[in-house]
Amino acid sequence: MKLLLPVLIGAICWPAAATTPCLTAEEAKAIAENATLGEAVSAHRVHHPQTAGFPPWLVLVHMPGQDYGWRCIISRDNGKLLRKQRIPNPPSKVR
Repeated sequence: MKLLLPVLIGAICWPAAATTPCLTAEEAKAIAENATLGEAVSAHRVHHPQTAGFPPWLVLVHMPGQDYGWRCIISRDNGKLLRKQRIPNPPSKVR
């Protein structure tokens, strides 16, 4: 029972900690980069009648050395990756 208690407490508390809102484009880019291990090129909100309250972020991710990149949809209300789709590799950021 002593070994099981920390596991149960962690399982109960973890989902509540993972529901922070994603309010800025920089936060959305960081989430997409962590999910794809690529370089986020752009992020903007997707305006759609079904998402009038909290429109999600659309993030394009460049994958160095590959032919394909990613199009990621990040939820604004909880900061989770909703969809990840392969696309032709977008151009890299100019530094």
